[in-house]
Amino acid sequence: MFKLTQETIAIGTVGLALATLVLTLAGFVISSTNDIRDEARADRAAWQAEAQSLRDEARADREAFEKHIIRLTRQQSQLTGIVEQMRTASR
Repeated sequence: MFKLTQETIAIGTVGLALATLVLTLAGFVISSTNDIRDEARADRAAWQAEAQSLRDEARADREAFEKHIIRLTRQQSQLTGIVEQMRTASR
């Protein structure tokens, strides 16, 4: 029958302990990686939402500015018409 020496038992025990340590550390690394990935996804989603909010705000500002310019242009046209009427009436 096969007989184990103390050295063989010690080597096997150390190998088993190292294997357990490697598997534990690998599990920890995978868990940490998943946590970091989830946090990065949440950050990306927050940044995208903020960017969309800024784009919406810029669009609203641009539309308001455009309406303001159109209103001022119409008023300028009306004033130009009034001035022209006054010039032709005084001749």
